[in-house]
Amino acid sequence: MFNFKHFLANLALAAAMVGACGQAAATPLAYRVDIDTALLGTGPAFLDLYFLGLAGAPDATATVNHLTGALDGAPDLTGMVTGGAAGPFVFSNAGGGGELVQAIQLGGTFGFDVSFTMAPGTTGTTFGWALFDTTHYLGADGDLGDLFLQPFAPGEQQVLVAAPATRVTSVTTIPEPSTAALMLVAMLAMVARRGPGARRR
Repeated sequence: MFNFKHFLANLALAAAMVGACGQAAATPLAYRVDIDTALLGTGPAFLDLYFLGLAGAPDATATVNHLTGALDGAPDLTGMVTGGAAGPFVFSNAGGGGELVQAIQLGGTFGFDVSFTMAPGTTGTTFGWALFDTTHYLGADGDLGDLFLQPFAPGEQQVLVAAPATRVTSVTTIPEPSTAALMLVAMLAMVARRGPGARRR
């Protein structure tokens, strides 16, 4: 006997799994960056975020949200970056790009989310972050990490994560909300499929 409820559950499961696979194959364009300064001592320092496109780079933006940690006052914004003291901060690669310098107090953890948009093209843009004090870089001899936007690359390679092998910084991808929603639908469909009618033949 045809079980319409069972058929719908299977159909929803198949659609959700196909959608989730498609989303998983897409390029993640949002990242969480965490910085642990516990090994760098204490005292004042600066967190530097910048977004810089090479000559001829297509339009791109970087949006920084949830900047957290022991921040000292409002950040200093230079070039093509806008935002209030609490963020979000929106960087553009136009006109030489933009830079954010935030005074901090070392000894704790800092973090931020960054997401990107980019137009098609053949030239890249770099988002980087660093720590420094009045005399030198901290945690690495230069940037703690970089995210290279490559609009000319295949989808899964459009953002190249480059972070030195250090305990100071880590980068993780942030799933798109649609991916999480599709996975939830898939799980609900699996629960419905395992309901009382699932074992009837």
